[in-house]
Amino acid sequence: MPLTAEGMTPAGLRAMNDAAGNGAVNRVLSVQRAGGSGSGRHSRSEGSGSGRHSRRDAPARRDPKDVMKDIKSEVDGPPLVNYGARRQGRAHEEFWMRFPRFKDGEEAEETTHETSALLFDSMKGAQERARQEEPDGGAEDANNREVQGMLINDRLVFASNFNSSVDTLVSQGRQVYGHEPSLQELLAFQQSQEGRRRGLHAYEAENLEAKLASYRRKNAAIVSGQRGAGEQGRGPDPAAKVLQAQLNSPVIVVDVEDKNLHTMLTSPKYAGRVFLLRFAQLDPRAKKQGKNRGEMKQEESVHAEQELLIALSHAGVTPGQAATKPLVIMGKYRPCMGCAAALTYYRDQMGFGNLSFDENYGHYFQGSVNSLHTHLEHIIDDDYLAHIKQMVRNDITSTPAMAHEAAPAGAGHRRRGPTLRVPGRLAARQADVTPVASDAEFDEDGTYTRVARPLQDTWTVDTAPAGIGKGTAAHQVPRRRTDKLTQDQTDQLHGLWNGGAGAGATNESRQQAIELLFNYHRSSTMSLKHLGSAVDLSENRLGTYLTRYEKEGHWTHTPQRSNKPARGAASTTTATSRKKGAVEKQFSKGRPLDRAGKDTIKAAIRGLSGNAWCADWERRHSGRSSSDLNPTKAPLDLLATLARLRRDDNYSVSEMSAYLHTGSNGDNLRKALNRKGKERLAQIEGDSGAASSAQADQYAAPAPAQADHYAASSSQADYYQAGSSSGAGYYAADSSSQAGHYGGESSATGAGYQPQVPEVPGFTLHLDPFGQAIYVEDDTGHHYILVGGRMVRFQTSVDAGDVRMSDY
Repeated sequence: MPLTAEGMTPAGLRAMNDAAGNGAVNRVLSVQRAGGSGSGRHSRSEGSGSGRHSRRDAPARRDPKDVMKDIKSEVDGPPLVNYGARRQGRAHEEFWMRFPRFKDGEEAEETTHETSALLFDSMKGAQERARQEEPDGGAEDANNREVQGMLINDRLVFASNFNSSVDTLVSQGRQVYGHEPSLQELLAFQQSQEGRRRGLHAYEAENLEAKLASYRRKNAAIVSGQRGAGEQGRGPDPAAKVLQAQLNSPVIVVDVEDKNLHTMLTSPKYAGRVFLLRFAQLDPRAKKQGKNRGEMKQEESVHAEQELLIALSHAGVTPGQAATKPLVIMGKYRPCMGCAAALTYYRDQMGFGNLSFDENYGHYFQGSVNSLHTHLEHIIDDDYLAHIKQMVRNDITSTPAMAHEAAPAGAGHRRRGPTLRVPGRLAARQADVTPVASDAEFDEDGTYTRVARPLQDTWTVDTAPAGIGKGTAAHQVPRRRTDKLTQDQTDQLHGLWNGGAGAGATNESRQQAIELLFNYHRSSTMSLKHLGSAVDLSENRLGTYLTRYEKEGHWTHTPQRSNKPARGAASTTTATSRKKGAVEKQFSKGRPLDRAGKDTIKAAIRGLSGNAWCADWERRHSGRSSSDLNPTKAPLDLLATLARLRRDDNYSVSEMSAYLHTGSNGDNLRKALNRKGKERLAQIEGDSGAASSAQADQYAAPAPAQADHYAASSSQADYYQAGSSSGAGYYAADSSSQAGHYGGESSATGAGYQPQVPEVPGFTLHLDPFGQAIYVEDDTGHHYILVGGRMVRFQTSVDAGDVRMSDY
């Protein structure tokens, strides 16, 4: 008997919703609205050739721009909050966590999802190969954020959100196999383990690898013909049958606007074939106007589900032409809220009543709805808005549990699976479709058996891994910052920050100024620009200071100070007096790694033949591998060589890192040199310093605990000039009397006489651009200054705008 909503009470509808899900209720209501007349069915437009769907007998539509405004109003506030400063979109403060389950009756959905996940991994692997061949080429790793598949009329169509994902995969397949590749040949490409784990926590990487391994086993069972026919408790799997139908046939790459696409999606001739979609409108193209006319624009993208719907629209496939066979859209990821609303619209308003997709939607992304407005404007109406409202107001976002996690005892049952309401901070960072609870095994003879995958752990709040974090308010109306300082407040701040004529600012006065500025900004509507003008700082610099003060309290280092003189005082600094010292005294990030440096590194590596890390470098350097290396695992003698090259030849760490394939920015290599390389170099060269240890005793550095005390003390750590007593170390003063301080500017008077600087055994002497003597301890690399015959350790800073004493 067909399900009907006639005569049902609101409570009855709610009960149906809880039992069958929102989609089931929407289908019932859409049937009731249609009244059995067939309205809402769509036919291909005659004569226009556009193939776009148009609803018959529909009421007058509102302007899509007005609907877009209503959508933004709906999502730009409670109950939605931002995650990752909107990088992860908007979602609810609580999520439905969905746990693994058997998908009996959803076999096609299961296979389409798992094949999409494998294809996603293959695209990543193909991009790694492409970058290895052409490091500066266009195969960007970010260019395949998702893959979605569509089963329609016994054929499979896959889409990515970037054309370059498809192009790179197929290009690599042609290059490797020498012919147009089949889907199984493309699935042979796999991302490296290092690439797959990059950016993931260890538990996330293990979860991903376990799922992919399971999906590959199931795919092997399909390819061998042992899975898909309703075996071992599974129902018939039409998606598996497509994968088996023409195993050796090449994939067909087709544009969504291809004139033959309608035939490809509907004709029996193409049953059993696999398609990869492109959308030519997204390709890079030259700008047609403006000052950058002719310059190539970046590749554009649409969410993969949308590309599949765009294909249906442009091909002019009517509901009746897709009604006799299963119609499934599933991918690696669950649809975002905007795409889920579009899929629901196609099912309920466009008449594709047999369309099956994951109704457990993910986050809301405004860009997704914007691209729907651009490419599928015909769905942006009040019905689409109603679907968004339903998801925002009457439901909450979904997130997957990990593959090995079982639902706890308190979990409910929702949309055919165990579900638990959890705080948003515990939601997964990946919006994957929840994995199924089944797996595949093979015996020694290669016979496939369907098995239940063991769920080793039961999910609990106490043991739940870190998720996306706590959300923040989705929309904040900024306050108009119009309040002003009084003249007395302005004079007080300026005096505390810059000092007055003949009196320099102190560390304590600047700390007091920061506290006042912080309170003024937070408790009133005074702008950073207005407050900064009182202390001669830009709004960006002042904002940096206030943010750091809020997070960490007062600093113990000295940022670069303002160039402006104190009020009422004549400027003692000119453009010529601000010149830095001699080249050999200036800090440098390092010079480019030249041929001599590369030869030295290569000789050191080849002198360590037999070492596994060095063998990996040889493979990577020769192009036989694409994975970056971990510098912390490099041989100590090699790290010592690199530390010596850095110290003696001033080679750039980032350039050495690029040559060693340990990362282009050099951060990891820098840490390895700091923690291991310099220590090993000191051991190798260490004996040479023993002879002078007696002399060094008179300048002995303080014990570690004592040194730490000095480093943390604002009254000691901020003496960046022997004999200085002003203590203006927190923010360097603007007065010329403080020009000798680290971070300050050399004054006209300070450039004349320079006292003789003593050498100290066991330390390497450096003079900063202002003539300050800095002693770097040979054994530890710690920085000291000589104060009253005593070595006082201080900490250097790498904050933007500060003078940096070391690149490590």
